[in-house]
Amino acid sequence: MLIVDSVDAGYGHVGVLEAVSLCVQPGSIVALVGRNGAGKSTLLRVISGLIAPTKGGIRFEGLDIAGKRPHTIVNCGLLHVAEGRRIFRNQTVADNLELGLYGLTISREEYRRRLEPVYSMFPILRERRDQLAGALSGGQQQMLAIAQAVIRGPKLLMLDEPSLGLAPILVDQVFDAIVSLRRSGVAILLVEQMVERALEISDYCYVLQSGRMTADGAARDMARSDALRTAYMGDHDSGSN
Repeated sequence: MLIVDSVDAGYGHVGVLEAVSLCVQPGSIVALVGRNGAGKSTLLRVISGLIAPTKGGIRFEGLDIAGKRPHTIVNCGLLHVAEGRRIFRNQTVADNLELGLYGLTISREEYRRRLEPVYSMFPILRERRDQLAGALSGGQQQMLAIAQAVIRGPKLLMLDEPSLGLAPILVDQVFDAIVSLRRSGVAILLVEQMVERALEISDYCYVLQSGRMTADGAARDMARSDALRTAYMGDHDSGSN
C-alpha cells in the first residue's frame, strides 16, 4: 500500500533522514519506533506532503506522491494525525468532525452514516458533541483528533504519538480504537513511545535511529530484539522527534 524508497529529507540545509525505506501492507499495523530526535515525526511529515523529500521516492497504492501537496495526498486516502492534538479548539466537537470532511461533497445522509461508527468508537464524543473542543480533557481531544481523520474514511492512517500525556485508562481506549480500525480494513503507521504496547498490536516494526533505519522485522520478533535495546541506549535527546 505504501512504499517509502531511500528517502532523504530535512529542514533547509539541515538533513534529518538519510536513505529511509519502509513498507506498509494493506490492513496492517506498522510500528515506527526510536528515541526522541530520531526523525520519526519528520518521516510522517514527508509522507503526508508537509515536507518535500530531497531524494528518493514515495508511492501510495502505486501512485507517486513524493512532494505532492498535502490535500492531494489526503484525497488519495492517506491521512496524518499529528502529535499535539491539533483540533479546532474554539469549535464544537460536532463542528470539528464536520471539518474533517472539508473538501468532500457528500449528502447529509452520507455524513450521518460516517458519523455513527465514529461515535461508536468514541462514545464520549457523542455525549460532548455540542461542547467546545478546547474544553475537552487531553484524552478526549486525542480521540477527537483521531475521529476527525477517521470520518474521512482513510485507507491508511498515520498516528504520531497518540498516547502522549494520556492516563492509562485512556491509553487503553486509544489502542482499542487503533485495533478496531485495523479490523475495519484501515492500515496504520504508528509512531509511539510506548514501545511494548505498540508492538503488542502491530504486525511489523521499523527502528529509526539518528535518521536512518537500523532494524526491521515482525513485531513479535522485534519485541525480543537487541536492536530495540540498542536504539534506546544512552541519554534521551532533548529535541523533538
